[in-house]
Amino acid sequence: MTAKESAIYGLLQDFNYSQGMILTAMRILDQSKAAQEEVLLYLYDNQPAEKEFIEYLAEICEGSKQIE
Repeated sequence: MTAKESAIYGLLQDFNYSQGMILTAMRILDQSKAAQEEVLLYLYDNQPAEKEFIEYLAEICEGSKQIE
């Protein structure tokens, strides 16, 4: 696990997300280093509830959220 993946994992645990959500998010984010950076910044800046994070992650998967 990379440092970014570890940071994301830790934040998701700190926010008390369900274990299933954490594992699903990690599998999805494992596919894109750019998405990992974007998600890490999003988590730090917004500290979203689990539902908000699911919606954000869905936007990334759908391609409606532009990742640079």
